[in-house]
Amino acid sequence: MSELHPALAAFAAQRTSEFTALVGIEFVAIERGSCTLRLPISEKHFNSTKRVHGGVVFTLLDSAMGAAAFSVLEAHESTATIECKINYTRAVTGGELECIGKVVHAGTRTIVVDGEVWQDGVLAAKCLGTFARL
Repeated sequence: MSELHPALAAFAAQRTSEFTALVGIEFVAIERGSCTLRLPISEKHFNSTKRVHGGVVFTLLDSAMGAAAFSVLEAHESTATIECKINYTRAVTGGELECIGKVVHAGTRTIVVDGEVWQDGVLAAKCLGTFARL
């Protein structure tokens, strides 16, 4: 692993924040410009129709994309999500999700990040987000 933003070094060492731990998100890998997370699905993730709640999938995407954005920042910078556009392409009813966030463009004020959620080799959600440099 190359040198990481101090916040990411802590993230990688601790694996998750308190919130992502609550959801059950697991750290897989991080490098400059990308982050991979995993989420084993359990009943706590289901909505009333026994499908994974869209907010759970979005949380997974926002976490991976935010970490990818952090990976291109200077040590004194932080970031925040400005906007995200998500397409849910498959209903998730169980198993394990893998999420990959990749920086598409790192500008002076914003960072554009692409995110994908995969289940058993099938795309479950696709997202494009913009993150502010703070």
